[in-house]
Formats: sequence, C-alpha cells, structure tokens
Amino acid sequence: MSGCRGPVEKGDETPRIGVWCVGDVPEHLPALEHGIEEERVSWVVRSEMGGDVVSVAYEAASDSALRVGVGVDGDRYVVHHQRLPRDDPLFDVRADDARARTVGSNAARLAKRMPFKPVD
Repeated sequence: MSGCRGPVEKGDETPRIGVWCVGDVPEHLPALEHGIEEERVSWVVRSEMGGDVVSVAYEAASDSALRVGVGVDGDRYVVHHQRLPRDDPLFDVRADDARARTVGSNAARLAKRMPFKPVD
C-alpha cells in the first residue's frame, strides 16, 4: 500500500489521507497506519505541525484529495472531514495501539464511504 512519511515525490498524484502530527511522530502511529493500510487506502504522514490537534486534522482534511485528515498529538487521535465544521471532528479519542488501529481503519472507511467500526 502507499503510505509515506515526509514529502511526496514530485508528480505523484495519488489521493491520500493526510495524517498530520503535532510535534514528533507518536508511539501509536504505526498502529494507525496499519488500520489505514488494511482498508487499502493511501496516506501521507507529516510531523512537526503546529497548532491544536483539531485544527491540524481539519487542515489535513482540507489538503487531502480524499477530504479526510487525521490529527495526532501524543495519544490523542482526531479524524476530520473537509466538509464538517472546523471545530466538530468526526472522532476525537485517546488511543492505545488497538484504538489507534481502529481510528485508522475508520479514517479510511470515511474516505471509502463505508460504515465505521466501533471505537471501544
């Protein structure tokens, strides 16, 4: 599957979910990536983003051709869609590996317009 951390190669037009991290890449990010990958959706990770995690998620969604963004700050994972109000994300959860994986899956399912998995 097509996931990447850092800049996307010039000329690459693959639609991707934007996964933007406030500060450094968090501990549970690989689990989130596995959840997205299991749904066969591409993503790109950017770190060192500034601002609050909800705004970062919204900006990631606005920058994504799929209109879906995930903001990550430590163990807080926020899934946003570009058409939602900026301050009203779809998911805003504290996550361990299992929950991060489900959040990733649900971000991909949002892009594919499929029903969500429960976030326990």
